[in-house]
Amino acid sequence: MKTFTYRQSELPPIPPGLEVAVAELDTQIAGLICENIGNYRALSEIAEMLTDCMDTCDLNLNSIQVVADTTKKECSSLKDLPIDQKQIIYSCLRINSVVLGMLSQFTDSSPEDVAQKVANIIQAQAEPVTEAEVERFIDELIEASQSGADYFFKRM
Repeated sequence: MKTFTYRQSELPPIPPGLEVAVAELDTQIAGLICENIGNYRALSEIAEMLTDCMDTCDLNLNSIQVVADTTKKECSSLKDLPIDQKQIIYSCLRINSVVLGMLSQFTDSSPEDVAQKVANIIQAQAEPVTEAEVERFIDELIEASQSGADYFFKRM
């Protein structure tokens, strides 16, 4: 049974002076070991005491549960998106397909050729897109899908 439970971000800080106290203990133990090199009984006593301390520390550590902070689930693929966001993407792709089809009919070119020409024009005219621009555009699409345009996005 876990006695203490902490979120990762809420772990208590190391108490003031603990690092100094641990360093002092380390120095004292190292000194005891050096003073008793070759003395089997003394070193056995030190080892037993250190083992007992380590066991007690492990028992205390095992009584603490650290849980990960709840974070927004990362989207590893489009399949992880909510359905309303999938509908927005589908609608945009569908509109793109229809427009490319219409342009290919008007120009007597294949949709692939039209798509390549459009991509070339965009690449020649466009500046690199920033993350902020993408986020703003996505926010606008989501807002439009939740407004009166909801019908449009779901109908496509």
